[in-house]
Amino acid sequence: MTAGTVDLAALRSRLAAAPDAGLLRPIGLARIVSGLGSLPGAVDDLFNGTAGPVALLVDATPMRRGNTDLKPAVRDLLAGTGREVREVRAGPDDGQVHADEVTVMAVRDAVDGACGIVTVASGTVADIGKAVACLLGGLPHLIVQTAASVNGYADSQSVLLRNGVKRTVASRWPDVLVLDAEVLAGAPAAMTRAGLGDLVSMFTAPADWYLARAAGHDDSYSPTAVALGRELGDELLALAPALRRNDPAAVGRLAQMLAVSGISMGAADRTAPSSGMEHTVSHLLEMAAAGEGRPTALHGAKVGVSTIIAALTWRHVRARIARDGLRPRFPTAPQMRDRVYAAFERLDPTGAMARECWADYSRKLTRWTPDAVAGLTGRWIEHEHALGRLLTEPARIVEALRAAGAPVRFADLDPAVTADQARWAITHCHLMRDRFTVADLAWFLDAWGPDDIESVLADAAALGAGL
Repeated sequence: MTAGTVDLAALRSRLAAAPDAGLLRPIGLARIVSGLGSLPGAVDDLFNGTAGPVALLVDATPMRRGNTDLKPAVRDLLAGTGREVREVRAGPDDGQVHADEVTVMAVRDAVDGACGIVTVASGTVADIGKAVACLLGGLPHLIVQTAASVNGYADSQSVLLRNGVKRTVASRWPDVLVLDAEVLAGAPAAMTRAGLGDLVSMFTAPADWYLARAAGHDDSYSPTAVALGRELGDELLALAPALRRNDPAAVGRLAQMLAVSGISMGAADRTAPSSGMEHTVSHLLEMAAAGEGRPTALHGAKVGVSTIIAALTWRHVRARIARDGLRPRFPTAPQMRDRVYAAFERLDPTGAMARECWADYSRKLTRWTPDAVAGLTGRWIEHEHALGRLLTEPARIVEALRAAGAPVRFADLDPAVTADQARWAITHCHLMRDRFTVADLAWFLDAWGPDDIESVLADAAALGAGL
């Protein structure tokens, strides 16, 4: 199977005919094309009749296609269409791009006046490109995916830093996604393994999304959006040994799965099909690194390790409920505000990060009321069965990541995350945003104290994972 063969027409038909179609958005991604040779024709179709140069959005990281320097090769292909090419570089010379307000605005200003954007860079830069395309009134946007590393190339949201806090914001679908088998297979093996790490979140995030609906926090839960990715789960895990060998067919198939996962998020109009507790842990680690000026490991690699923790947290919470019942507590706003500020002031003494997190978290706290929780407590047996179908055994996740050569411990990440850094992120992950996850449920059941977290980490260590 070649990279790029994703049947968008079939996906559109499936979403339109779904019982929950009313919850879903149309797929705004017009085309997924295979091979860099298709780029000139896609550009002609996309930018037909529009004036101005093409903005080639890149970062400073060198990328190759076989023996060829990828970015100049794309520039030459664009120039061959007869259009002026305006190169726009995001981020610093070391290639460590942060999608913060300053970077997004600088790229917007540099792109302004172009007829469209062609992005050839990391997933972070693709997020910037999608955001800028939206800010400039829906500017046409084509992305050349440079690695099978994340699912965010193919969706309609961007993860941006606001006041130092990771926030998912509505941006714009890319119009065209180019998947080139040689580019993808030639990317660093660590990036491909990170793509696996990003996708194993399908074994925890949908359960968090279901839980959010059951607890009265989010009525957008879509079984169809979940199924788009989750039904690929067994195949994904089986693909792991071939990914370790960097088998081109396996890498191409992973890229397809990542695209389908991204499309599921775009159709849901939120990242919830693939982003729950595991992503909040990763986000906190990234926020801490950015705030302290440290490099950080690949996003998907951190998500993979954090997914193991999330899966074990689910096991811990379900066991606690089976033993003690579901007896929630209802902390006050002042109590939780103090906790949020104590968690984040260490990263930002100005308080801007804590204020940003509290603004989001406080909305979640407001919804946590006895009336709202009644549907969760009164129907827990039904919910437990549904959650069991969405979750998988944590050992399966560990085995797949290990089979692919991907990290399963925070210490194995590159650069490594210390035990203290990991404990901080795991402990406070539920405090950063509005989205309800299993970590919130654990906290509200008084099952997320230091002893609980150490129990989860001990379970991870027993699997050879965790810290």
